[in-house]
Amino acid sequence: MMQHFFVSLQALNDFFNGKMSFFEKYKPYYKKNLKLALPVILSQIGQITVQLADTAMVGQYGGDDPTPLAAVSFATNFFYIIFISALGLAFGLTPLVGEHYAKNHRSYVGELLQNGALLYAGIGVLATGLLIATRSLLPVMGELMIGQGGDGSIGAVVEMALPYYNTLIWSMLPVMLWATAKQFLEGVGNTRIAMYTIIASNLLNIFLNWVFIFGNLGFKPMGAIGAGYATLISRVVQCAMLVGYFLYTPSFRCYTRDLFRRRMISLKTIGELLRVGVPISFHMLMESSAFVVAGIMVLAFGAASVSAYQIGVNMMNVTFMIVIAIGSATTILTSHIYGRQSFERLRPTVNAAYQMGLMWNITVALIFIALRFVIPTLFTTNADVIRITASMLIFIALFQVSDCLQAISISILRGLQDVKVIIPIVFISYVVINIPAGYLMAFRFGLEANGLIIGFIVGLSSCALMTIARVQRNIKQLESKIGN
Repeated sequence: MMQHFFVSLQALNDFFNGKMSFFEKYKPYYKKNLKLALPVILSQIGQITVQLADTAMVGQYGGDDPTPLAAVSFATNFFYIIFISALGLAFGLTPLVGEHYAKNHRSYVGELLQNGALLYAGIGVLATGLLIATRSLLPVMGELMIGQGGDGSIGAVVEMALPYYNTLIWSMLPVMLWATAKQFLEGVGNTRIAMYTIIASNLLNIFLNWVFIFGNLGFKPMGAIGAGYATLISRVVQCAMLVGYFLYTPSFRCYTRDLFRRRMISLKTIGELLRVGVPISFHMLMESSAFVVAGIMVLAFGAASVSAYQIGVNMMNVTFMIVIAIGSATTILTSHIYGRQSFERLRPTVNAAYQMGLMWNITVALIFIALRFVIPTLFTTNADVIRITASMLIFIALFQVSDCLQAISISILRGLQDVKVIIPIVFISYVVINIPAGYLMAFRFGLEANGLIIGFIVGLSSCALMTIARVQRNIKQLESKIGN
């Protein structure tokens, strides 16, 4: 980990001292990554924007009352566990499509699409059922935290969270259908179309927030549940746009002409999708669960801390989603390298990805620290929430390097289809290290919400060290095949 960190620092030093040789060396690899990553980055910015808009608009609706913002945070955290686990399974489509697209196996690429669409639609229906079955746990969790020391406002938070949660449930199937088309397109190297649908649907989401939350255009003010309705409608529209484009575009008909014909259904292909998708889903489940568990534990410190935590999570996403975009591009590039067996390009591609991610995360970390008292005012006027958030942003800044390195490393492993190792690594990092460390810091050492963030510093650093070691092992093994 430190090797890549110092290499990136050297890159920054060379830049500011006018030494361009380092950048000239990696320039072709930066360009290839950015060509794929830029549409994903713009897509992620769109998603971040709508998340921030949701949080800010609900927070402004509540004013000095943190309850609406805390309710959205609580419901989102609970919903997110199943949501991100289902979505992670669809991520297994990209490296498989990328490998066989690079090998010019067009028939099998179509077979992957056929079976992926059936599999992920079924998962969307299953996830919807699980969300309905588990919604009764929200009041139970609220009562538990009240008993553990949370203030009386938590009951009001849970009561307001339930209707918002109920609207999010019905977005699962359209999200999974959209994800199928998106991940397939990324596998063939097309990241622009998903960007257009995300930006359009997010603009719609923000507009509907304005209508439903505050009560405009003849609607009554709905507060938090209005944000839920806006999210649901925008996700349905997003799915319709991308799937519609995908089905009716001539260049994709070679992949869709056999769609849903019985002879294309293959248990072996579905098994391949699950072989790659399950470890990715497990990683996303463990990571999101750690944030959700922290979000539940923070209930013990009152509604102000819950609101501050939600603001902090949104700001984490500002950084993380850009890194995810770079990682998505790296998955595509490494899967194509793997398919063509052009392993001489692997190391510089990987190094370029690490450098781009680190330079971004270090910059954002400095911004978080410098503007820690300004950022919370975008979301709330509550003095306690602003104070807690400002302190939390310092600790969030501290794990930016580790967060970047582990995210990109796992993206590389996905592209190389070395995904089984991800399961033990993330289990140790998040379950064995992260959550216990956060609990000890928050409750035993009295650091409260900041202690939960310190847990992430420890957990993400552990994950970064282990995944980087695995990436380096793979690179050495594949480079040894050059010339054989």
